[in-house]
Amino acid sequence: MKIMNKPAMLTTLAIATVAVLGMTGCYTSEHDHSSHAHKYPCSMHPDVVQDKAGKCPKCGMDLTEKQ
Repeated sequence: MKIMNKPAMLTTLAIATVAVLGMTGCYTSEHDHSSHAHKYPCSMHPDVVQDKAGKCPKCGMDLTEKQ
């Protein structure tokens, strides 16, 4: 069995690494996509939407998470 020369072996290793990282890094479920865009609207005032949990400034109700 012939052993590959060093540049060819490094190239093959680099291509394999990029392929593996590409396949694992691109997979995200639908839930993962929405986890970056959490919104917290007021159930009584749909015009009140914040990016973090808290209270509605108009009525004081808890804002509910909506993805």
